[in-house]
Amino acid sequence: MVARKNIVRNVVTSTALAGMMFASPVVSEAALGDQTLSYGEKHGDVVELQDVLSAKGYFNYDESTGYYGSITEGAVKQFQKEHGLAVDGIAGPNTFSAMQSVNNGQAMRTLVQGDRGHQVQALQEELGGYYNYTVDGIYGPITEQAVRAFQADNGLSVDGIAGKNTWSVLNGGSAPAPKAPAKKEAANKEAVQTSTTSNSTPAKESNTESKSSQASGQEIQMEATAYTAFCTGCSGVTATGIDLRANPNQKVIAVDPDVIPLGSKVHVEGYGEAVAGDTGGAIQGNRVDLFMADRQDALDFGRKTVTVTVLD
Repeated sequence: MVARKNIVRNVVTSTALAGMMFASPVVSEAALGDQTLSYGEKHGDVVELQDVLSAKGYFNYDESTGYYGSITEGAVKQFQKEHGLAVDGIAGPNTFSAMQSVNNGQAMRTLVQGDRGHQVQALQEELGGYYNYTVDGIYGPITEQAVRAFQADNGLSVDGIAGKNTWSVLNGGSAPAPKAPAKKEAANKEAVQTSTTSNSTPAKESNTESKSSQASGQEIQMEATAYTAFCTGCSGVTATGIDLRANPNQKVIAVDPDVIPLGSKVHVEGYGEAVAGDTGGAIQGNRVDLFMADRQDALDFGRKTVTVTVLD
């Protein structure tokens, strides 16, 4: 079940319909997973479900509407199919449990300063004592500083960006093992071999170079989805600082930096040349998310397998 602490929120609804004789405010507290959700429902829990599905790359719509329609049902069915669940389009206990377990709880997308929305609220709540301010859903300087402090105290890279490693530790996971010692050890071994025999040096240098640029020139089969710059909680600014709202014709894809380094130029089958300029919580491994200026184009793209060529 999706963790209550991540997505508990207060829902305040003031009902005032024309022709009614009264208006009655309704206040409730709900957590995603407390109730089964299905087609036709419309309320706050559906918003949270859509947020989680969007973060995982299944809900390809420009905003979380709170209405459980055909798009949401289709997204749930796709998730169920890919995770060995009964494919009925109903978000019940087994589906919620699978959502929480996937990626060690890393359901939330990468967040940076300037982002807004429910996911930022969840981040602020998760930061606990690091964030001593109003939980307002705005990723401003105070939130960024809180993230930096949390990262510093937990052995993470201190960049003020709530990415997959930061989310993992916030959700009880462990910080990734530092890679620097291994690199130093490899360098020491190379130095020893260089001093004992000069003939082995070129081979070692060649191997090192091939590892550092292993993605360059490669063609990779990847699962692709599409997104826009106007989704709920999105700032429109990528992880590398590209303002997609100001540059709607920019060709940008979100990648897993461990597979394709940020800043790389790539060619995507059916999309053209683009820059790997963004990340996402659900974009891990051989997955990419293609930026499209038009919402309908993004919806029509759906989910497909494409060939991605890393140019440099």
